[in-house]
Amino acid sequence: MEYILKQSREELSERKLEAYLKYAEIINWGRKYPVRFCERFYGIELLDHQRYVFMNSWITPRNVWCQSRGSGKTTLIAPFVMAKSNLFSKHRTYIMAGVGSQSQECFLKIEQIAKNEIASFTGLTDFFLGEIEANSSQYDGFVHNPASFTYKLFNDSRVNSLNGNFDNNRSKRSNLNIYDESGFAPEDLFVTSMPYITQDSNFELGGEGDIRLNPKNVPNQAIFASSASDMSTYFYQKAYKEYAKRMFLGDDDYFVADVNANVVFNAKYNGKIYPVSLLTKQEVEDDMRKNKEKALREYFNKFSIDGGDKMPFKRAVIKKNSEVRVPELKNVDNKKYVIAYDPARQIDNSVVLVAELYNDEKVGYKMRLCAGISFVDIATKNKIPMRYPEQMKYLKQMIVDYNGAGKPDYENIEVVMIDSGSGGGGRFVGDDLMEGWKDNNRLTHKGLIDKIEHEEYISIFPDNIDKLKLMSPKKYKVEMFDALVEMLNLDLISFTEEYDGKGHIMLYVDCDIEGGYEYEDEDGELIRVDKNRETYPYKLSFEEELSLINIDLTKEEIANFYRYDGSNGGCRYDLCEDQKNKMNDDRGYCLAMLGWYLQQKRRGQILDKPKKEQKPTFQFRKPNIYGSQRKRR
Repeated sequence: MEYILKQSREELSERKLEAYLKYAEIINWGRKYPVRFCERFYGIELLDHQRYVFMNSWITPRNVWCQSRGSGKTTLIAPFVMAKSNLFSKHRTYIMAGVGSQSQECFLKIEQIAKNEIASFTGLTDFFLGEIEANSSQYDGFVHNPASFTYKLFNDSRVNSLNGNFDNNRSKRSNLNIYDESGFAPEDLFVTSMPYITQDSNFELGGEGDIRLNPKNVPNQAIFASSASDMSTYFYQKAYKEYAKRMFLGDDDYFVADVNANVVFNAKYNGKIYPVSLLTKQEVEDDMRKNKEKALREYFNKFSIDGGDKMPFKRAVIKKNSEVRVPELKNVDNKKYVIAYDPARQIDNSVVLVAELYNDEKVGYKMRLCAGISFVDIATKNKIPMRYPEQMKYLKQMIVDYNGAGKPDYENIEVVMIDSGSGGGGRFVGDDLMEGWKDNNRLTHKGLIDKIEHEEYISIFPDNIDKLKLMSPKKYKVEMFDALVEMLNLDLISFTEEYDGKGHIMLYVDCDIEGGYEYEDEDGELIRVDKNRETYPYKLSFEEELSLINIDLTKEEIANFYRYDGSNGGCRYDLCEDQKNKMNDDRGYCLAMLGWYLQQKRRGQILDKPKKEQKPTFQFRKPNIYGSQRKRR
């Protein structure tokens, strides 16, 4: 066997040469056996199916990890990125997601492993933390810049998370693109970022060497990691489906892993069933009872049926407008709220959704969905809605709570909207709200009135406040859902992030750094950091958990609405045919009422916009002196 030996420009001592050779042996061994490298140097043990996914993706250019929730896909991304950074010098990795908080969460998983902060990994080492370049004693090398979380290794490898608007992050070069929760990311994210890896990793130009003598580099890679979404997404159409076809045809450049809950239940470690599973069957069964469609998608990788353009509410749009925040159960900051109530007695759900209305300086009025409540009588066998007296008692107290303590009646309540359809008895609710009432503190409050629908009662209740709106389905339904489609597509309504049922959520906070520090970015420029974005767990109350669950159900309901076009040019909105007997639509209807009101406020904002005063202008015509000149002549 012949070797090609390159002449060194400097003479190396025997000791230094031995150290370099040992280092090269470890690097080559790690590149050949990356799973063993992670186990020995990081102390990370992987289950057999995780090893399978890891090894098949190690040098494969295009990869899809479609995995059940709770299967540890984000935890698997972390050692994969760490090993790539350690074993390949000048390696560039970008972690991306539809929302910045998701990419930050994936980045933080790497940091937690490096700092031995994950309780389920009992054998972690500090090897990787020692490879992080930290130029200052004030920080450990993990930079939490709100624009991009980043760290750099001594071998000049770097990892960045893209936290901001992905459309502003173009013309970058990458060796590995990680798309976390890619099933819910908008197509624009992939269109703008896939060009990062188009350049051939073997391309080199310049220098005295012969490029033909260089060993081949590992190809640039993309990993799409997510649970199942719906069939209209980029994740399904361009990645999962197309890459699976290529893999089945024997193309080594493509790998797709479909890891559902059954694989997780029966996970093996070194060929034997592991006694403890990442998921419990009881947890999956509970989620199946709460929301079957969502559970089939998240645990068993069953993609939702694609309705094309007839499905007006896209999951990618909903995911894009979801953010991690705590539900608001009362008014503590003098905010403005809109309340939407769909009453029911026996069959449907009786639901209330509450949204904060605020004025954005750039785009005008927007909404944050901040609470969801279902009036259910848990003492009944079939969990039917509460009796009307109990519902009205809770509704009135909600109105008082969201108005704020010590505030004049309904100062912070924009409107209370009620479905006035005959089935739920909304008009009776409106009649009840016209009467004054006392809250839990025995304070008396004025009644509400809809001066359009209750015109004949204005003289009877002259002191009532006109902040009640009765919404008739026959009159408003199509208009409401048209408005909701418009408001969602304009990114004017935000939801809470999907709740994982852990009893807490991770919140971000910007912390001041005493003295600050500087680090060198990928372009060699010094970046000054005076704030770090840190996370902390927020423990949820029982009511806050219920609100998050109801908001998740709201998102699931509207994602299953279908637009049926009529022969006369009109249309109607309703649940898909396969979901009509499986799912309720009350939360979706309440959200449509909120969307309609937001549209009306924005229209009023445009119409009421004061016109600029135009100063009167005077035009003087030059006097005609031709006649006087002729007289002189």
